[in-house]
Amino acid sequence: MTHQPDTYTPLIHLICDFRVESPDYTVAMAKMATEFPQSRTLITPQPFKKGHILGQSVFLKLVLNEFPEGTVHICRFGTMSRLPNRFVVAKHQGKFFMGPDSGLFPLYFDDDSIQYFNITPTENIHIFDPLKEVYIPALKQLIEAKMDLSTAVFAAKEMMIRSSPPQPTLSNGMMRLTVIYNDYYGNAYLNINKQTFDEVGQGRPFRLLLNSTMEINRLSRSYNDVPEGMELCMFGHGDIMQIAVNAGSAAQYLSLNEDKPVVLQFKE
Repeated sequence: MTHQPDTYTPLIHLICDFRVESPDYTVAMAKMATEFPQSRTLITPQPFKKGHILGQSVFLKLVLNEFPEGTVHICRFGTMSRLPNRFVVAKHQGKFFMGPDSGLFPLYFDDDSIQYFNITPTENIHIFDPLKEVYIPALKQLIEAKMDLSTAVFAAKEMMIRSSPPQPTLSNGMMRLTVIYNDYYGNAYLNINKQTFDEVGQGRPFRLLLNSTMEINRLSRSYNDVPEGMELCMFGHGDIMQIAVNAGSAAQYLSLNEDKPVVLQFKE
């Protein structure tokens, strides 16, 4: 008979804003292996611009739905705040989330019913290494509580920092959209998901106006639907609309950098 460990060991997913080549990334790998040797640990380096909360939330929407229930996601992101850092933990759809009280999680969840718990150490307000000083101790407490936030020693947090993402605006049959995130490959993600696109479009033909001379008028299912070097739009991970260039960068070739406006027009 195979011996089962007495302590539950969740899948741990650490998302950090370190680069792979940085010493911080290697140190993070070593810390997780040392502190949680029985757990499976995945580390995703994602070097965002500091304080880019909207881009961080889009990245979470693109990838986190693929993880199984019970996963603990640790979002080790820096913030732009000059105030002492605050940290929280929450549970959503059977998964656990730890990260800064920066407005990130309210943007990602878009659900006011989520209960947050404070995990900021009271004895050390100014944190040098959140992974070592905050997230690892909090995760150990959560595991000791058998992953039950209601019995863990965390205090409920009443107020969260919140921020509002840019919303699509509809006027005279045109939706004004915004590029909210560029990924590593230069794909440009817009602030519209498939549900909103379908509800507004009702199956009508459309034009996505990138600039005064360039437009896209059909949805693709993959990057290879068009020849190399050609632009396309599609709904991929997270059902968020993206504009891409097959074997190229939409941010570079089409100047679709973050905050760039794009117009979506449906045929009347």
